[in-house]
Amino acid sequence: MSANAPIGARLAAGRRRLPSLSLLAAFLVLLPSCGKMLSPPPQPRTDGYSGLLTVRAGGAELAKFRVDVRGEALRRTTADAKDAPYFVRESAAGPVWEVDPASKSYREATEEALFAHLDDFPLGADFNHAAEANRRGITKYHRESDAVFAGNACAIWRYADDPEVLNSPTTTYWMAPALGGVVIRKVRTVPKDDGTEEVTYFELTHLRAGVDPEGFRVPEGFRKEGTGGR
Repeated sequence: MSANAPIGARLAAGRRRLPSLSLLAAFLVLLPSCGKMLSPPPQPRTDGYSGLLTVRAGGAELAKFRVDVRGEALRRTTADAKDAPYFVRESAAGPVWEVDPASKSYREATEEALFAHLDDFPLGADFNHAAEANRRGITKYHRESDAVFAGNACAIWRYADDPEVLNSPTTTYWMAPALGGVVIRKVRTVPKDDGTEEVTYFELTHLRAGVDPEGFRVPEGFRKEGTGGR
């Protein structure tokens, strides 16, 4: 605008520019949060997951605990309770720690303690049926059916301990493709001499994608104690 324009006109033009500057400032402030909103949601395959794992058999609950999984990192609580002690490792080759949030302490633990009650439950994403057969040393297995568990469509894979033996114990894995191939249910069936079966269920529910890597490390400030494991 010309410097010779009336003072009133110059003031009005200035006032029109102020809202534009305010909008620009607001946009710059909100830009980081907009980036977070536009980022893809966490996925079990890349960001890990947490869930509640329940073991039951014969109408009784044998164990219930929480697991956090991210790649080879694993954290398993000893119970489904706030501030329950937990076992944790940051990597497959790393040490295992038993951490007690109540006393803010930790101590060395064992792989056996970390994996207690899991009974070879597949914890990672992308369950591979052929790799599982190879781990078991068998070649005969089959996809039994599809079914829904805990609101998730699953492909069910059945393995016999010895495919050549009649009434061999079997294991089925319920894999959820929509959850990145995570197994959310395992059913172990063992025939008995009286014609009945002993069935044990391992069920992963309340699954949430996205786990903070810091959760697989001993919190700062915790004191180290003697060797543990339970």
